[in-house]
Amino acid sequence: MNKFLCLIFLLGVTINTYPQKIQIEAIEPFINQLMKDFEVTGLSIGIVRNDSVIYSKGFGTRKVNENLPIDENTIFGIGSISKSFTALTLGILVDEGKIDWDDKVKDYLPYFELYDSYVSENFTIRDLLTHRSGLKEISGGTLWYHSDLSRKDIIKKLKYLEPVSGFREKPAYQNVMYLVAGEIVSVVARTSWDDFLKNRIFDKLEMRNSTSISSVRERNKNLAFPHVWNEDYKKMLVAQEKGDNLAPAGFIYSSANDMNKYMKMLLNDGIFKQDTIISKSTLAEIFKPQIIYPIEGSPFGNEFSSYGFGWWVTPKNNDKLIEHNGGIDGMVAKLFMIKNLNIGVIILTNISKEPASFLLKAKLLEQIFEDKSLDFYETVKGYRDRRVNGEPKIKTRVNNTSPSLGLNGYTGVYTDKMYGEINIEPLNQKELEISFSRSSIFRGKLEHWHFDTFKIDWYDIRVPDGYLTFNFNSDRKILGISFDQESLLDVDFSEINFLKKE
Repeated sequence: MNKFLCLIFLLGVTINTYPQKIQIEAIEPFINQLMKDFEVTGLSIGIVRNDSVIYSKGFGTRKVNENLPIDENTIFGIGSISKSFTALTLGILVDEGKIDWDDKVKDYLPYFELYDSYVSENFTIRDLLTHRSGLKEISGGTLWYHSDLSRKDIIKKLKYLEPVSGFREKPAYQNVMYLVAGEIVSVVARTSWDDFLKNRIFDKLEMRNSTSISSVRERNKNLAFPHVWNEDYKKMLVAQEKGDNLAPAGFIYSSANDMNKYMKMLLNDGIFKQDTIISKSTLAEIFKPQIIYPIEGSPFGNEFSSYGFGWWVTPKNNDKLIEHNGGIDGMVAKLFMIKNLNIGVIILTNISKEPASFLLKAKLLEQIFEDKSLDFYETVKGYRDRRVNGEPKIKTRVNNTSPSLGLNGYTGVYTDKMYGEINIEPLNQKELEISFSRSSIFRGKLEHWHFDTFKIDWYDIRVPDGYLTFNFNSDRKILGISFDQESLLDVDFSEINFLKKE
């Protein structure tokens, strides 16, 4: 028996001494079938238990149609799992007595201002980390998504975001508040959040392939490339988004091997190789339910699912499931841990809008909890097949209508108090062109649809086609525009209200 098979045998024996078990020998066949059925470009997985890595491997390729194999050191975007690192950087400062979770944000960032002055003055670090600002889900996405705004510039524009619920009344998922949290680290530590993260976490955990800086990421020779599906359901390669302006909330890149080290430290109460990264008590506060926040129904979540600091926490079968998902353009990541069983799993993929990582997570939890209700592979596959082969949705169109004005009558500069300016200019004799001043991804051609509504054919395949309507006053003068546009993963177009600039 070779050493690898011997190791697998010993691991199997060790795992099977517990009621909860992971069937190592069944993982690879399952992943291979999963990748075939769901056309996954590449995937990397790491599993740790009892301070040991019991499985770590890559599958598929880094780029579609090219022989660039993925391994356990290939780096992917981990998306919103990055939030847990920001919570950890703050926790380190709590341990050092430099901050407290209930400190006021304005004590560190005097320019921090929200729509309501009372909320601005009383907003705490704890509020930043628990999604209870009163804003809409993913509020402020247009400020950072593919934009040239700096972290500080984004924070200064948060005052224009209108709340939809009371302060601390109920949760609504945010990215921008974790950006604010990262800036507090920068002010207190007197260095950039990125340098603090590298020096106090990545270096100490020997996470040598992990970074929050796009220029460092792009120099890595083992980088996975992002892929998305176009409207014809053809897999397309897209450019990596820089993401530096939102790194504390969603743009760390890491590998399965590096994330294994991260999970080992978290499962070992903050200790890595006899080095205490964060105290047990502070880590317990990070993992403690802070606000009831059910993310999913049964079988994953339940009515007691809560949010800690950068983690969802769910009681399940007398165990504590600690988890977070991550998604950016062309990348999906999932991390979950069962704290009292000392099990942690990281799943990284380089294809968007696919349920493959979800199904792999379900399969592993099915094994761990011996719960057959988590086996819904065929159901999800059937849904996916119907989506791929189904007829596209057609927008209702009124035929034989004309716009109220000639094309030049619609051109000009339109402004939103939060975002800034967009430009609408002639493209040719039949079409206009729209471009957002601060976001290169939001650029496309406008073709008359009906009345004063134009269809938007965005040039970037990551943005689905939408519709734009010009609004007039009683004198038939254009006041502004409104969007009928599908929201992206982190962008809600209903938050912007562009008025025509005089």
